[in-house]
Amino acid sequence: MFRNLLVAIDGSSTARLALQQAIDLAQALNARVTIVAVAPEVPAFAVSAGMDRAALRQAAEDEATRRLRAAVETIPGSVSVTTVMRHGSAAKEILAVAREGQHDLLVMGSRGRGRLASNVLGSVAADVHFGTTLPMLVIHPEHKD
Repeated sequence: MFRNLLVAIDGSSTARLALQQAIDLAQALNARVTIVAVAPEVPAFAVSAGMDRAALRQAAEDEATRRLRAAVETIPGSVSVTTVMRHGSAAKEILAVAREGQHDLLVMGSRGRGRLASNVLGSVAADVHFGTTLPMLVIHPEHKD
C-alpha cells in the first residue's frame, strides 16, 4: 500500500484538490506526505528587457515558499509532512524529487487544457507521467454541467 506520497503543487485549483486527496489518503493509510513546489527559472530575455533577474528569481522563490507554507497549514497534525522547494523546469524537478525519495505514489493536478493546447503549451502532468515509473493520481478540473 502507499506509505510515502509525493504531492506537486503550483497554486492552481487542481493542485489544491490534489493536495486534499493526498491528505485524505495519508490519513486513511497512515502515510507520510512530501510536498514539492518548483520556482521557475527566470528567462534569459528578462535581462535584455531591462528586468532585474535577481529580483525576479527572488519573487518566484518567495511565491513557491508561500505556496508550501499555505499547503502545510492545511495538513492535520496527525499527518507527517515534509516540504521541498526546487528551481527550474517543473516536470524535471518533480521527477528528480520522485527519484531521490522513497515515494510510492505521486499526486498532482492537471490543468485540463486538452490535447491540442497541451501539445502547444506543454503539460507538466504529461511530462511527469512519461518520465516516472511511480503510480500517479492525477486530479483533473471539476467541470460544471
